[in-house]
Amino acid sequence: MNAKTALLTTVLVLLFFISFSQSEKGYVYYFDKNLGITEKSNSVFTGHGVLKDGLLNLHVYANDLPDVALLIANFTDSSLAVNQGLFQSFYFNGKKETECNYDNNQLNGPSRKWDEKSVLIDSLVYDHGKLTDSARFYYFNHGKLSSYNVTHFENDQFEQHDYNDSGRLVYEFYFKGNKGVRKEYNSSGDVKTDSLFTREEKEASFPGGARGWQIFITRRIESKIDKFTDRDYGTCVVRFIINTDGTVSDVEATTMKGSLLAEVAVNAVKSGPKWIPAVQYGKIVKAYRLQPVTLQNPRSNGIMMH
Repeated sequence: MNAKTALLTTVLVLLFFISFSQSEKGYVYYFDKNLGITEKSNSVFTGHGVLKDGLLNLHVYANDLPDVALLIANFTDSSLAVNQGLFQSFYFNGKKETECNYDNNQLNGPSRKWDEKSVLIDSLVYDHGKLTDSARFYYFNHGKLSSYNVTHFENDQFEQHDYNDSGRLVYEFYFKGNKGVRKEYNSSGDVKTDSLFTREEKEASFPGGARGWQIFITRRIESKIDKFTDRDYGTCVVRFIINTDGTVSDVEATTMKGSLLAEVAVNAVKSGPKWIPAVQYGKIVKAYRLQPVTLQNPRSNGIMMH
């Protein structure tokens, strides 16, 4: 999604213009794999824009999948500098990934995200660029809802509901300001714990903290240092989930995919020690983590790893 949304904040140069009819103007744009503007011969994606209801409506397609739109967006003019109105992105299987609305380049109104099976993951609400409400959903492997939480930012209110794999509510809490109420339920659905608590939040972390991570990843990189080439230098960002028991899952590189640095970084996270899980509102929770790993070319500025 980062590559797709880069389109929204980049002023693109119009490559050329063609006429679809006497009453409508059409535009064609060519993009590289990162959705940067490029020549037709180097393009991976092609965008087709047409003026409609005072806006330029843009559809972006992969060149090898010309029948499935990956992005549908609206802009105030052919420069694509200002987002206005409906924006949608899609997976390669044609399923919708995101849907939101823009008002003069600011998110405004509902914003939703689904996974590749059309299961809702995130539901957000914006007021002219300001996030006011957030709901996030988690699921068991078999597809049933395992947990969801709702945050109302304007009144500092938070609630969470957890379910077992049979769909029975097992845990919930409500939080406002600096105090909350936690409830746990037994197998019969009766309340077994009902208690007050105060705010406590901690991000997930590597054992030994930032210094521990630096030592760990440095050793992993040094074991492969003779195999790195020029294409392997840079910053690889690894995204993964830290579960409530400290184990990691869904590990993937979001940048420098296919490089040796990405391979080393991903394998290090997968095979490394358990992380210290996150704590939110006094409860251990699973959390997403973005962990950068940077390797600089020793012929320029030396090696930096973190």
